[in-house]
Amino acid sequence: MARHTFGWFGWISALGFVVLGALWLLESMYTLAWPVSATWTLSIAVVAGLGALALYFGNDPTAREPNAVT
Repeated sequence: MARHTFGWFGWISALGFVVLGALWLLESMYTLAWPVSATWTLSIAVVAGLGALALYFGNDPTAREPNAVT
């Protein structure tokens, strides 16, 4: 069975999804003045989320090998 892991690259992508998703939510409620439109913020958040999923289920080059000796 495959063992999925995140490296630092995947964690940065996941963090980008969370932060941009929160910015989009605050901007869509008109409580935050953000210099980028809500549409672009959501678009970039979706791309970051898809990247995080791809790195999790795919082959994150920054992830350690499951059987690596530390």
